[in-house]
Amino acid sequence: ITGVLLDRHGRRPFICFGSLVFAAACAGFLLVDHVGPLLWGLRLVQGLAWPLFYIGLSTLATDIAPRARMGQAIGVFGAIMISTNALGPALAEWGARAFGWHAVFSTTVAAALVAAVLTLFLHEQHRPQSRDNASTMLELVRVPGLRRVLVVTAMAGWTFGSIFTFYQPWALACGFEQVSLFLVAFAACAMVVRIGLGGLADRLGRLRVARAMLLLYIAAPLSLVWLPTLGLLLTGGLLGISHGMFFPALNAVAVDFAPANERGKAMAAYNGAFNVGFASGSYLLGYVAIATSFPTIFYISAATCAVAFGLLVSGQSTVSAASVPTPVND
Repeated sequence: ITGVLLDRHGRRPFICFGSLVFAAACAGFLLVDHVGPLLWGLRLVQGLAWPLFYIGLSTLATDIAPRARMGQAIGVFGAIMISTNALGPALAEWGARAFGWHAVFSTTVAAALVAAVLTLFLHEQHRPQSRDNASTMLELVRVPGLRRVLVVTAMAGWTFGSIFTFYQPWALACGFEQVSLFLVAFAACAMVVRIGLGGLADRLGRLRVARAMLLLYIAAPLSLVWLPTLGLLLTGGLLGISHGMFFPALNAVAVDFAPANERGKAMAAYNGAFNVGFASGSYLLGYVAIATSFPTIFYISAATCAVAFGLLVSGQSTVSAASVPTPVND
């Protein structure tokens, strides 16, 4: 629904509205004093606001960027999001200790309101579609090459979700007392490759880079099996490098399947597929961990990633047409 609305009405209104809903939800946390329906309801509201803001803003980034640099634009945008995801929890913990949780949530309200105001200064290049000329989301995802990309994306999301959900309890079980080093290494490496090597996919071919990084991705869950030996820094850095290059490269491939005025649907479909994989991996593998062990779920995730790599390689003829290297003028 988000993608269809973005293409029909433009990006800015939904970025602004998502920011305002976020502000309202964050304000609601000032009233939370126990785990219960209010907390769950506020998280649901945040879940509704997030796709409006994120997909709207990321789609706007692809609208602004030249087609030859779309992979780089998505990578830089993602690097900024990763940096906030890494800094946010750390600053929140420090702020809670120093000033209390009410100050933390008040700050998040202010940040969301500032984002809403800044939205008014964004330059909208998209031309809204009429109902008669717009294709449906179902028509877009039926495109054979894109359909395969979305399946691969969901499988990568499964792998990513299993790592992010279970690395912490596994690290604690292995005797690590501080587990944040994994997240720091992941964020640092992902930011470095996206900013420093962000144009590589556009130069060499987005599909080619996505395939290479997906092959490296297989090693990320496998490295956690030997976490006591390899440590949090190396395992987190490996995930940061592979995911940091793979996600924006394949994202650009997905966007290339859609006309310029339908990128909202392509971005929504890509991120939706990844989130479906993330949620299902996080949920279902929890039962596997209870029944077996943490290494077992990491082996399963590595196998899932290997199958995804096979699908991406075997479908090269249907996918590669949207990922031909384009000349980049520096």
